[in-house]
Amino acid sequence: MLHMHKKITHSALFQLIEAGHMSRQVLLRPLARFSLHPGDDAIILGSKKKKPTTDVKLAQLTGLSQASLQPRINRLLELSLLQRTDFEETSGPATRLSKSGRALRKQLIAHWVELDEALMNDLSKSEKKTLRQNIDRFVRLLSL
Repeated sequence: MLHMHKKITHSALFQLIEAGHMSRQVLLRPLARFSLHPGDDAIILGSKKKKPTTDVKLAQLTGLSQASLQPRINRLLELSLLQRTDFEETSGPATRLSKSGRALRKQLIAHWVELDEALMNDLSKSEKKTLRQNIDRFVRLLSL
């Protein structure tokens, strides 16, 4: 049991939270250049390059309710990053990435890959595998 504040800051859980927070801050930097808000990247990354993604599927992918997703989609439509599709093509309201949305998605993915490579660069192949397995285990335990 951790009794002192200093010991808590050295715990694995605290360090994971801190690393996650810092990683998220780095991943948010490109969003500001495009007048995007935190979480908009999840919509952009969850959208298909050319195939329409239904609002229901985007809500599932992002964890947002339909009510909170709609204003975000509307803003991304206004920024010309998304396009609405004909309802006949899908089983409900859907969007696809516009040309500028596809370009932004490509940049966001490149940024993610760059950060991931920087974090994993010093690890051997087996250390990377062990780290991923441990993170997967933490996620499973925390989702119980």
